[in-house]
Amino acid sequence: IANIVDGSRFSLSELKAKAKYQHSARVRQIARNLYRQSNKSKQCVICGYDKHYEVCHIKPIQGFADATPISTINDLDNLVALCPNHYWELDHGLLNF
Repeated sequence: IANIVDGSRFSLSELKAKAKYQHSARVRQIARNLYRQSNKSKQCVICGYDKHYEVCHIKPIQGFADATPISTINDLDNLVALCPNHYWELDHGLLNF
């Protein structure tokens, strides 16, 4: 799993086979790395809070089929920076993109 840098060569099912536990955490870790290296805003896109942001999947990881490449799940168009409060709202269905 250490050799999975950007997920471009692996599907979700391949990652699940390699990481029996916490495979979603691995997908999120890859997403954070990709997002931080991108030119996307490093502050909450809703309120502009810039002290801390979470990299969030607009379409959740669980919403993808197992055959989906990690690179598709972590496409920059599916990632957004949110402050902890807006991240909670997204997770609880109170915020939509």
